[in-house]
Amino acid sequence: MIFWLCLAVIAGPAIAALFANNLTYYPDCKTYLGIAHFDFNQSPVRRYRVIIPFAAAALNYISGGLFARLSPSYFDGDFSMSFSFFIINSLLTAWAGQLIYRYCKSFGLDKFSSISGTLVFLTCRYTAATAAYPLVDSLFMVVVAITLLGIKLKNTNLILTAIFLGPFAKESFIFIAPLILFFSHLPKLKLLLFFALSGILVFSFRYGLDALTFKPFTGSIRADLAHLYLLKHNARKLFSFYTLFKIAMNIGLWGLAPLICWVRRPAWIKESVSSLDKYLAWFVLSVLFQMLLSGSMERMFYLAMPLICVIFAFSVAELKSKIQQV
Repeated sequence: MIFWLCLAVIAGPAIAALFANNLTYYPDCKTYLGIAHFDFNQSPVRRYRVIIPFAAAALNYISGGLFARLSPSYFDGDFSMSFSFFIINSLLTAWAGQLIYRYCKSFGLDKFSSISGTLVFLTCRYTAATAAYPLVDSLFMVVVAITLLGIKLKNTNLILTAIFLGPFAKESFIFIAPLILFFSHLPKLKLLLFFALSGILVFSFRYGLDALTFKPFTGSIRADLAHLYLLKHNARKLFSFYTLFKIAMNIGLWGLAPLICWVRRPAWIKESVSSLDKYLAWFVLSVLFQMLLSGSMERMFYLAMPLICVIFAFSVAELKSKIQQV
């Protein structure tokens, strides 16, 4: 039921974004559309993220003829492939929403508060773009949510899914992996073996793809390391009004609920923070580091959505209890 609710909320804004087909803010789309057409002469950083492009290509192969008939007359580009990405990404984003709902519930919150918290994610401006455009952010959000939920519930299957799916979703999983290693319930020796096996699979795939496409294996590593030059620049830019405004717009007016709780009862902040798991401080640091390495800090802040949704759900529960006392 929650999955379908998430999909229903996402679908409208996402289809509007798809029809607009404005990819100017997302140059990544060109890479993933190219991969979906099996053109690997792409960015050395992004060309290994093949799961969603291949899934879209398979769906387009099966149903592309039908999708092409649905194309609006004003659509500029390959509608059938874009629509295939839209379907895959919408399903994955709805799954991420369902996982975030479960994560809110895992803190002992009631259904209403948990659904309210999930709405912060579902109505975020980047959620519509993630579902609509040829991007791979939806899969990485699923991995982030699976990681946090797996640690919280001590669920081995979720932890193993994150370990083996994460590196194929995005290379920045390397910043999420320490959460699993240091804070999950599994013995560290087993985790090291699983991470080693996952690493072997990932680097074997990358090496094989480079060999097939005649690309230097070290090219992607050099390209990844090149992002380090952004650290100093972004550290200076992070606290500018413009950057903070764009980051805040990930939350929008939903941020008023925690603010009202804090104004009405200042102790609420301390109580809410004490209710959170200690490892979430490290999660926040991992998100911050990814922001500083990114050309779009507000887009990387989006990865913190599971935690933001929980905090908002806490505020809804607080306001609900106050209303019931009246």
